[in-house]
Amino acid sequence: MKLKHPVRLLVFVVTALVVVWMCCNFIVALQTGETFSFLGNGSSRKGIAETFVVAGVDEGGYRTDLILLCQINRQKGEVHILQIPRDTKVTNRRNDKKINSAYYSGFEVMAQEIAQITGVTPKHYAMVDFSGFRDIVDAVGGVTIEVPFDMVYEDPVQDLVIDLKAGKQKLNGKEAEMYMRYRQGSDGNGYPEGDMGRLSAQQQLYSAVADKMLSPGGILRIPAVFSAVKKNTDTDYTGGQIFGLMIDVLKAGKDKITLHTLPGGGRYIGSGSYFVPNLAETQALMQENFVLDGE
Repeated sequence: MKLKHPVRLLVFVVTALVVVWMCCNFIVALQTGETFSFLGNGSSRKGIAETFVVAGVDEGGYRTDLILLCQINRQKGEVHILQIPRDTKVTNRRNDKKINSAYYSGFEVMAQEIAQITGVTPKHYAMVDFSGFRDIVDAVGGVTIEVPFDMVYEDPVQDLVIDLKAGKQKLNGKEAEMYMRYRQGSDGNGYPEGDMGRLSAQQQLYSAVADKMLSPGGILRIPAVFSAVKKNTDTDYTGGQIFGLMIDVLKAGKDKITLHTLPGGGRYIGSGSYFVPNLAETQALMQENFVLDGE
């Protein structure tokens, strides 16, 4: 079908995008107290790469149930995200040799242990609790996921109830949290691949959220997503810097966002179950995709 007024449509689309941009900046200014600017608020885009950690923390803030090492390469216009399994074995002075307990000792300790494995030291952090994750998914309008099998689990200690049926379906924030946190059912059955299956499922969820955010309709939801992130995130970034990172991701586009999983495998060491990284494969993956320390 041929448009009668293509120029008018183009002007309308450009005007709408400018209005959305200005509204987002205005909302950022209201929520952060920063000075309103048509060009954006406080996003310090310096250097080739911006490296930070996004992690999901439990209610006590002791353990990180999921750990994502994120790097925005502004020179190449790429975003690379490395999933680090919660049970990854690290060398430290704690009795607990798993990386998911590092944040309890502070971000610097967590950053050092991530660098020990990857050769990349994150400079900033964004810690999101599970209620925050629910709010973010609801802010993008829910996500469509193929649930591989019935997921039924209950843990009164954590006040956690998971009840999802198998099949393709649209998940709201609460249901997406169930999908993300599921490890095995109350009957002891779970992913055939163990924790690697869980990581793969989480990747699908991250991709679905990214696709929704980067869609034309998702751009209109940026103010709501930003509000959910700011409300539920413990971070050393300012509100304006968070908004700037969101713009960097939008500029990259979904084709330039790549999810990686730390190479390695599960192993019993003593009486404990660990994920032991393959350091040679990890080094190759990092050199190919990330800007390393000292580069």
